[in-house]
Amino acid sequence: MPWVTSERMTLRFPIVLQAAAIAAAAPFLSAAGEFPAAPAAAVHLIAAAGPATPIPDAPAADPAPAAIADDDSVAAPRPAELATLVADTVAEAPAPYGDRECLARAVYFEARGEPLEGQLAVAQVILNRVASGRYADTVCGVIAQPGQFSFSRSRTPADGRDWRIAKAIATIAATNAWAPMAPKAMAFHAVRINASWSMHKVGTIGNHVFYR
Repeated sequence: MPWVTSERMTLRFPIVLQAAAIAAAAPFLSAAGEFPAAPAAAVHLIAAAGPATPIPDAPAADPAPAAIADDDSVAAPRPAELATLVADTVAEAPAPYGDRECLARAVYFEARGEPLEGQLAVAQVILNRVASGRYADTVCGVIAQPGQFSFSRSRTPADGRDWRIAKAIATIAATNAWAPMAPKAMAFHAVRINASWSMHKVGTIGNHVFYR
C-alpha cells in the first residue's frame, strides 16, 4: 500500500522528521542549548568568501581656488589716496611733451598750491573741453584759445616740487587714472570772482568754483 495513502504513515511522518532534525543538531548544541561560536577557521573562511565592500569616504572638501596668475592685462588696484597716486606718478612719469606738456603747464599756472583734487579738477576741465567738440580738438589748442586762461603761455615753470606735481597731475588726468573731481565740468573761476554764469555749478574745490 503506498505510504501517501496510509493514515498511520501520514500521522507519524512529522514526528519522524522532528526526531531526525534534533538528532542531526545534537552535536552542535552546547550544554545551555545554544549553537557554539564558529571556529576561528570558519570565521576566516567566511571573511574571505568575497571582497569586502569598501565604505565610501566622505566627500572631499572643495580645493582652494588656484591663485590667479600674474597678467599684465589686469590693471593694478588704484591707491586709496590721490596723494599716493601722485607720489607714485612723480617717481615714474616720463618728461611730458606735446599736449601733456601743455596740460601740465596749465595745472601749474592755474592751480599750483591748490589741493591735489583741485589741481586734478582743472586738468579734467581742459580734457572735457577737448572731448566736447565745442572747443579746440587738442589740449594745446584749448589752452591757446583767447580769453580762456589767464596765464601767459610764454612763461616757463620753475623746476621744483610744484612743477613735478603738475606733471604728475597731467599724467593722471590724461590716463583717466582717477575719478572725476568735478564731473563734466567745463569751466572754473577763482572764488574771489563774483561771476554770474548761467552754467550749472558743480562745486567748489580749494579756491576754485567749477561749472558745467
